Parts: sequence; structure tokens; C-alpha cells
Amino acid sequence: MEERRLGRMISQVCSSEGWELGATGVLLSLSDGRRQLVAAESFDFENEEFLRLRTTIGSAAELGPARMEAALRINAELVHGALAVWDDHLVIVDTHMLRGTNESELAANLRYLAETADYYERSLFG
Repeated sequence: MEERRLGRMISQVCSSEGWELGATGVLLSLSDGRRQLVAAESFDFENEEFLRLRTTIGSAAELGPARMEAALRINAELVHGALAVWDDHLVIVDTHMLRGTNESELAANLRYLAETADYYERSLFG
């Protein structure tokens, strides 16, 4: 899938879901009035194109050993993705092979990541 097709697919998902497409990703409005930005980037690996989605939960520097352990335990409960440290932030990240990915799957995954990150942001950071 070429970058333009990926951009069109994300743009169509945003249009159908009422989300905002920004320069760095998709800004989703959540049911409680909060918003969550999910970054999207494509990359190649072994002649396949992949899509990596990630959204910030909070500052990794604010996690002490107990909260970092709690974050790692959360990984076992996630339906999609994994918690990780990206730069200085705790994030939830998920990777998809683009071949065969459709708009409804992408929309569901974006929604899941945004809602899950928001939940753990409130749980881990208050």
C-alpha cells in the first residue's frame, strides 16, 4: 500500500467517524468529552508495509517502580497493542500489516487505542 492510499484510508475513517486528521495523527473525541491523539506511521519490513499506531498515556519519568510494574502487568490484559516507553512517554502502540487491513478494522483499532490509553492515563496518572 503506498503512502497516498494509506492517507486516503485514514482520511476516510476520520470523515466517517467524525474524527480530526492532523499532521501527526488522528484526534479522537471520546464519550466523556476528552480527546486522544493517535499517531500513525507506515514502515516497511521484509518487503511488507506496516502501519504503526501509538498514543501517549503519560510521562514515563513520573512512573516509579510500582507504577512501572503495574503498567507491565497491564500488557497481559490488552486486546491489541502493548504498553511501551517511546521517547520520554508511556504509550500504547500497535502494529498492523497493511495488506488486508480495511477501514472498519482501522477505525476499531484507533478507537480501542484511544479509549484504552485514556483509561490508563486516568488510572496510572490520576
